[in-house]
Amino acid sequence: IEVTGDEEKINAFIDLMRSYGIKEVARTGKVSMVRGSKK
Repeated sequence: IEVTGDEEKINAFIDLMRSYGIKEVARTGKVSMVRGSKK
């Protein structure tokens, strides 16, 4: 599952999922991607 949003939103999602027995969480922080040129 991938979740995007501010810290509050992500923490709320993790709290909701705890009852399912989360095995691992990875927080990558900010990610940027280069856009290709328009053709």
